[in-house]
Amino acid sequence: MKLKFNEIKVGLTYSRQKLAELWGYTSFHAIARGVVTPRNDNKIILFVTEEKQSSAQQYADKLSGNTLEWEGPTDHFAEHRMINAEANGEEIHLFHRKRHHSDFIYCGRLKVLRHTLHSQHPSHFRFEVM
Repeated sequence: MKLKFNEIKVGLTYSRQKLAELWGYTSFHAIARGVVTPRNDNKIILFVTEEKQSSAQQYADKLSGNTLEWEGPTDHFAEHRMINAEANGEEIHLFHRKRHHSDFIYCGRLKVLRHTLHSQHPSHFRFEVM
């Protein structure tokens, strides 16, 4: 399934349920992770929450201006794909929210500026919002 972004606008807010409907998923559970890589698509989607629920893994994520400081998941899912996204013609998209249980703001596409990979703890990425 190829996800379309023609109805998704930078600066507008979206719930996971609304995005699931726009993209043709039967429920939001298909996009419930922090990193989503739709099958047979060139997109990597980050759902970033700065203030997480106390029961959730406390990654140090911060959007400041056009710079996102982000810690990858402990399973290191899609990290190499993100690092090579530009060279491979893949797109990284950012949905961001300050606090859990609120809707996400679509910020646009990301470009990897810097990364530090770790195996025993979260890797660190710095992205530019384009």
